[in-house]
Amino acid sequence: MEHSTDPTACTDARAERRARNDWLITELSRLAATADDPHEQTRYRRAADSLTRLALAMRS
Repeated sequence: MEHSTDPTACTDARAERRARNDWLITELSRLAATADDPHEQTRYRRAADSLTRLALAMRS
């Protein structure tokens, strides 16, 4: 796999990664809100929380 030295490509990849993270966090939160099983709700919330912390750490 070749790596681009174009700064625009790096910025685009970073923005795309953020958008995917944001979408996944939103989707996990939605699943937690609609889950009937309390254990599934907890699992989805924890996954969303973990992904949020990871995304914030990557942005720093």
